[in-house]
Parts: sequence; structure tokens; C-alpha cells
Amino acid sequence: MKKTELTWDDFETYLPENYEFDEKQIEFYKMVFEVLIHNKDTSKVTCFGGRPGIGKSTFIKTFMHCCIGDYFYGRRHEPLGLVVITDSIKRLEELSNGRKDREEAAKCWGEIFETFGIEDHYREFEKCVIVLRSNTSVSFEKQLSEQYYKPIVLLSTQRYFMLSEQVREQLFRFNYNNKPLKRSIVIFDECPYFSETVTINSKNLTDIESALYEGLSDEVENKKFAIREFKIFKDRLLSQMDEKEDSTKDNVTLYWKDGRYPTITPNDTLFFEVVEKNRESLTQQYNAILKDLQYLREIAENGAIFNFIKKKKSDKYERSIILVRDNRESFYLGQDKKFFVFDATCDIDPRYDLDYVDIVSGEKYNKPLKMTITNVKMATSKNVLCNGKKQSFLTTNSIANYLKNKIHHGIGKQRKILIVTYSNLFQRFNKEFDYVGYFGNLKGFNDFKDFCKMAHIGMNRYPPTAYFYIYCGCNMDIYHKLKDMTEEESKNFFKSVNSNLSEYQNILDTVMLRCMLADFEQNIFRLAIRNYGNTDDVHIWTFYNNGSDVYKALSSMIEDRYKPYGAVFEYEDTPEELQIEKIKNRKPPEGKKMTNAQKIISWCEQQEHGAVFKISTLLSDTGLSNNTFKETRKSNSIIKKMFNEMKTEKQGYYKIG
Repeated sequence: MKKTELTWDDFETYLPENYEFDEKQIEFYKMVFEVLIHNKDTSKVTCFGGRPGIGKSTFIKTFMHCCIGDYFYGRRHEPLGLVVITDSIKRLEELSNGRKDREEAAKCWGEIFETFGIEDHYREFEKCVIVLRSNTSVSFEKQLSEQYYKPIVLLSTQRYFMLSEQVREQLFRFNYNNKPLKRSIVIFDECPYFSETVTINSKNLTDIESALYEGLSDEVENKKFAIREFKIFKDRLLSQMDEKEDSTKDNVTLYWKDGRYPTITPNDTLFFEVVEKNRESLTQQYNAILKDLQYLREIAENGAIFNFIKKKKSDKYERSIILVRDNRESFYLGQDKKFFVFDATCDIDPRYDLDYVDIVSGEKYNKPLKMTITNVKMATSKNVLCNGKKQSFLTTNSIANYLKNKIHHGIGKQRKILIVTYSNLFQRFNKEFDYVGYFGNLKGFNDFKDFCKMAHIGMNRYPPTAYFYIYCGCNMDIYHKLKDMTEEESKNFFKSVNSNLSEYQNILDTVMLRCMLADFEQNIFRLAIRNYGNTDDVHIWTFYNNGSDVYKALSSMIEDRYKPYGAVFEYEDTPEELQIEKIKNRKPPEGKKMTNAQKIISWCEQQEHGAVFKISTLLSDTGLSNNTFKETRKSNSIIKKMFNEMKTEKQGYYKIG
């Protein structure tokens, strides 16, 4: 009998018995399993887009067990090598926790767990998996040696792309019973770095210099050469940055290259030979030194983007060199390794717009969503909410009061609400609400999967150049065109990008909207809708100005995304208290201290609560004519609403509420 491939029955053996899988989940698992086993096209990276909560991590964990299993009848006594890469340390711990798997399996199988030899598999699994860690006393070199004897190796996304090509190659080989084997399947749990927007600043340069001083022993030949020449390079680069910074009083972004020096040192071959021979001691001093030096080598050869933002009250000072780097060589296209990606939003995330990416849609495995999304129309950009001015306090207070009213009558978990907003506002909302998260800090965690309410305050939005870099990551020819520009031409080009006036504006708007939608989806699926069997009504309040072109387009995209699955959408106007504040903050016409609407609001606010009045009293105190009052009330919807609400049963009388 010949050795056979893994089958669905093999995989199904290791599915957790204590999980109640939905039929759609099992269908998704079957499809993915077949693709993993039979798709050998290494010229493409295959990406699975099953919705959040479909159980991608559970699938990966089960597949890991399947790869280790010993199948007597299939004559498969050797493990299938596997590399698993994820963006979360927490998830790495979960995937590699063989002891927990064994304990859960023992509860499930009962007495036959030991007598039927099931325990043997789980103990073998514990011995066959290794996690390459950075937060450990074990050196990375030693971990690399140990992983050679483990069929399955796990590491973080950041670590994978930090490795040099020579070191990374070691991940794809292992030894089993003195037989050399290959790890030919690589799985990314969440989005890999198809490209990187690399930032190099003075701290990186100082850290490298310090690592060379501390990490090279006195016995190292050419130590003085390496330290001296890098210091010269560092000082020269910082001097160039000073020069660019001093040449303008404004923020500036431009493409720059020092044509005099195409290398880091006069002898880069020797310099990098010293670095490579002392890799372990250098990375102990600064773990990103190898990667940063490669970036600096590219910067010296091809130039890069210089970015300088002067510090203002609400701004953060920045001075850095930016490099957009294509990482396609890290996926070994057309070689003997097949890469797969599990990412719920790969079908909308613009980073996947690559000619070597093949997306497998998970749309047909989706289930109806018991979800209502209510948009509350108000300006909630980071500039508005986080500037510390009066308007930001008024807006956040208004949002807090609105949400308290919404959950006041809830019972049990219906009173729990997750607030998601900018990191700058974490402390502000944390004072009044028990559960607060911020953009970029929720993805991948299931801590809120029983929650039914969320307030999504603002949207995770970046400067225009960030979206330009994302676009360049998928279209490197656009990035390379920058090299052909003069400094002045590139400066003007980036001015147009930052002013939303560049020739790529429509494209960049689309990139931005897709990024915002992907982030939004990852956030809202932290809630109970993540559970395939969810029966609770989930309510999400979004706070942004859907009257603007950008957010109107985003609202349409959100509706298109979730309406087919039964989601309900509601739109509310700006809360009245905020609309009143807007009126109060308007600049009156020249020569006047207040607008007519401001006079009316000011007079009403000065009256005692519950006071009853006639319009004639208001007119007398404010100096307004009856016609002026009527015109203001007619033209200003807030004034009109105020007086409609203050009407009493007695005609002509109003009551301060």
C-alpha cells in the first residue's frame, strides 16, 4: 500500500469535540482543507476570506494536530512540516498550547483517552511544536537549532519579516528520526507584510551605533572599521536631515538621495561580513539591527522619502526617512513552498491588490446577522475630538450622555457596551464606562464576544501619505517614479498628496475607504455577532459625519457589506445639545455681537428651569422684533424645535425645560 495524502476524515478526527460547529463552518473547513492539501501553485499566495468568527484559528490548530498524526492505514508515519505565522503573541500561545489541548481531549474522551492511545498523540504534539520567541532567555540562535527537530514552528509576523534570507531559509527544513524533511506549507493567520512602510529616524541610527559598540567584542577583526565607518555614515545622514529641516519653516515631505555616497561604508562587503559573523551578539543589543542595516543599504543606494513635521500644540514632532519596501521575495514565489493566508477582510483590504495574491471568498459561508447599525451624525475626526478645546469636551460629553441614555434601561449583558475610539480618548471614556478599547488594539481578541452593544466613536483614519504608501506597496512602479523627480518636484508632489489634490486622488480615496471599512469590520466582529450561533440583537452606534462626501461613501460601503445578511441601518441627526453649541460658537456678522439665534438661545439659558414665559417677554429683553423672531424660528431648525418642545397647553405660553 502506498503512502496517501491527508484526508478530511483525518482532519475531522482532531476537531474539538466540545465545540458546536455550525454547518456553514464545517463547509468552510472542508473547502479550506481541500485547498491546503491539493493547491500546489507556489506562484500564488492563496488567501481565505471567511468572516470573523468562522473559526480560522480553530481550523489552524486542528490542522496542526492533523499534520502530526500517525496514520497506520495510510502509511503516513512522518509528520507534515508546517510553518505558522501570526500577528499576535496571545494567539501564538493559544496555538502552541498542547497541554491545554491534551487536558480538554482527556475530558472529552474519558476512560478511552489512555487505553486507546489517544493520549499518545497529544503528548507527541507537545514535543513537535516550537514557538520562536523574542521575550525569552534562550538565544535566538539556540531556538533556531531546536526548531530543526520540530515539525511545526510558530513565530510572529514581525519576527518572520525581520529575519535575513539566510536565517529565514532555516525555517523550511526539519529533521525527523534522522531524516531531513521540508516544511512546505506556510500559514499566515492574519495579513502578512506584503510590503512595508519602513521608518528610520535618529533613534534607529543611535541604536545601531550603540549595538556595534556593545555587541562587537575586542577580539572581532575589523571592529574599529565597522564602528568608525557607521558613525561617519550616521553623522552624514543626520547632517543631511538637519539641512532639509532647516531649509523650510513648513512641514515637508520629499524624495531625497545623496548621490555622492551609494553605500553605507567604503567597503560594504566587509562591513556586512562583520555584522553577519556577529549576528547573535548584535541582535541581543538591538533586535532589529540586521533589518535596519538592510534598509539603510537600500536608502544609500536608491534614496528614500524624507518626512519632517514641525511640532505644534496638537501635533507630534516627526523627522524620519521613509522607505516603501516590496516583500514578495519573502513568499518564495514559484519555489517549493506554498503560502496561505487567513484574513477575514482580505477581500476588501487594499494591501491584497497584488498580482501574486489569489483570494478565496468566504461569502457563501456567511450567516444572517442580527445587527443594527445606527449612525449619529456629528464631526468626530481626531482633530475635532482630541485637540483639548471646548468643542472636543462638548462633543465627548454629548456622546457619553447619549450612550448612557441608550443603555439605561438594559438588563444584564444588554447594559454592557464596548466603547471603541482613538487612543487619546481612552482615559476620558474609561472614567465613565467599564469597557473601552481603542483603534488598533482590538483585532484578534475574543474578550467581548458576549457583548451586544458597541459605540464606534470616530474612524481609524491616517494622513493621506499613509494611503499613498499602501498604494505604492502594491504598485512599486509608482514608488520608483519618485526617484526620477528632482527634490523640488517630489516636494510639490507630496504637497498635492497631503492636500488631497494629487493625480492619484480618486485611487487614494478608495484605498482609504477600504482600509477604514476593513478596520471597522474587525472591530464590530469582536461582539456577539462573532458567534455563528448568535441569537442576541447586536446594536452598534457609529459617530461620524455621514453628510460629508467621504463618510457618505463609507456609509454606503458599510450598507453594501452587511445589508445582504439582514443588518438594519438607522441614521440620526446631531444631538440637539451639540447643534445648540454650534449655533453659540458661530461668528456673528460684522458689527454685531451676536446672531439672532444666539440672542434667543442665550436668553433661554438665563431663565430658571420650569419658568413660563410669553414671546413678548423674550422680544422685550433681547430687542428682537416679532418679524425677526418669526424669521429666525422659521429658518433655524434648532430654534424651531426648541420652541415646539417648550409649548404649553395654554396658547401663547412656553416653559423652559
